[in-house]
Amino acid sequence: MVLAAALVGCSADPPAEPAPPKIDFTVGAKKVTARPYLYCNLDLKDCKQDNAAMVRVVAGVGASVRVKVPKDVADAPWSVVIQYRTAAGEQVAPETAATFGPGKASTFEAKPPTAGDQLQTVEVKQAGGKLGRDENGEPIPLVRGVWSAQVSAS
Repeated sequence: MVLAAALVGCSADPPAEPAPPKIDFTVGAKKVTARPYLYCNLDLKDCKQDNAAMVRVVAGVGASVRVKVPKDVADAPWSVVIQYRTAAGEQVAPETAATFGPGKASTFEAKPPTAGDQLQTVEVKQAGGKLGRDENGEPIPLVRGVWSAQVSAS
């Protein structure tokens, strides 16, 4: 009887994964909160994609977007990638604006390079628990999560 009572509290199911973290993107006084549009478990074996999770923000020409990540994102390596259009109308390929080591930062101000440029996308990428290789064979962290803000001028 005691053994049966002790087994009732046990479960063969692993504990549920916590909900994926959310990230804030702020322009002026307007803040939007994004779910990840790509998120994997720590060993990158179970990934889920949610294209509806991308958020939209309005930021004028030359305006910046402030990014704020929660502790569970800041405790891993993370980076901010921007894409923008120049004042001359040239579309620039995505580029990494900043990269942070574990526990080094939880906010970043994503700015276009010059006052006449228009941000179009601001993304946060969190590294996972595995390394891959870049085109030169150098080790690079693989992405665990991606949060995206699509930016428009109006």
